[in-house]
Amino acid sequence: MQRRLRAAPLIALVLAGSIWLPHTPIAAGNLSPSEWVIGPQQRVVILTFDGRARGKALARVLKDLADRDARASFFLPGSYVAKHPDKARLILAAGHKLGNAGWGKERFTKISDTAIRDSIRKAQAALNKVNVFPRPFLRVPNGARDVRVLRAAGSLGYRSVRWTYHPGSGSVKDIVRKTVNGAQAGSVISLDLWRSGHRAAVGQIVDGLKERGFAFKSISALENVQPIRWDVTLRAGSSGPEVQFLQKTLGEITYPVGRKDGSFGYSTLQAVYAFEKVHRMTRDGVVTPQQMTDIAIAQRPRAPKRGPKTFVDIDVSRQVLFEVKKKRVIHTLPVSSGNEETYTTDDGETKQAHTPRGNFSVLRKIAGRRESDLGVLWWPNYFYGGFAVHGSDSVPTYPASHGCVRIPRYLEQEFFNRNPVGRPVFVHD
Repeated sequence: MQRRLRAAPLIALVLAGSIWLPHTPIAAGNLSPSEWVIGPQQRVVILTFDGRARGKALARVLKDLADRDARASFFLPGSYVAKHPDKARLILAAGHKLGNAGWGKERFTKISDTAIRDSIRKAQAALNKVNVFPRPFLRVPNGARDVRVLRAAGSLGYRSVRWTYHPGSGSVKDIVRKTVNGAQAGSVISLDLWRSGHRAAVGQIVDGLKERGFAFKSISALENVQPIRWDVTLRAGSSGPEVQFLQKTLGEITYPVGRKDGSFGYSTLQAVYAFEKVHRMTRDGVVTPQQMTDIAIAQRPRAPKRGPKTFVDIDVSRQVLFEVKKKRVIHTLPVSSGNEETYTTDDGETKQAHTPRGNFSVLRKIAGRRESDLGVLWWPNYFYGGFAVHGSDSVPTYPASHGCVRIPRYLEQEFFNRNPVGRPVFVHD
């Protein structure tokens, strides 16, 4: 209560236009067409608000944030700031940040490059008048952006602040539940000031996120975070910081990439294949800006619901293998299983290349190389008769084996060492 009483005179002074809060301008520079979609990979969230609201509605949001000592960032249209500078100052007085949201409601994808820059400049001028220097933080109206829009913004020293999570419409209860449950480390959460349901949910959202152990950061926390380049598509042979970010991010969500050296080689390609398989994407190993966005905001796969706490789960339909420890996926590997075609053994017997389905366990293991009638098996882990999970030089994105489950060779020894005899193995479609 005392903190709120002390804040009241400050708010009154701001409304009267009698106080300035210093903001340090960020130097202009030509930025690549890029955007942030997620913040620091820590137990923090970045709470943002879009649009406009009447005085009482805005005051309610600010009060709910102040009561919980939570900081947020606001993207107000420049036309709104120019008409209501007192409201912008009120937000600043409460300790929040303001970014650039363009001048009005026009979709940037529908207007010329010149009109885009004019909209950003006009909004920037309105913000400068209340002593705010928003560069490089931009949220384009309605989230409508493409590489052309981001290139125009970059020419003025801005990059887009996208959101990791937006709850959409629904009851206040649904909005709170979806937002609190959907948050992850570094989430950029977007709420709409113009939605009464979003405004009413603010207090409960903050309470719920704090109960989950999240702290609150402003958009300033994004400055040292890797953005997504919209003019870069990654594939085998690519190199540079974007590849290193890809490797780091895939590794954090359980897809082993080998060395995180910024070089898109075989191991990175196989990790990308595994991600594409899990999410039922085209298995082409090409990481477009949109797919890089999907990877950046993805969470580790959920563990299949099984009886034991620790097991190996092989999903033949998606051609992936999940290593689960204490009911949590710790590694997600690409595999290639039986191709269901018929073949003839050296003895003249005709068989079908089928991977058996069912509940098994690791029965025996052989360290290193093993020669079989059907080829070489590296570090095999037998789970049913002669069927094994083993390393192979050939692990395509589709079923191609005689029935064993192939994994890439850079993964074979670690998989072998992590999974002892007796480890449950579930194989299913």
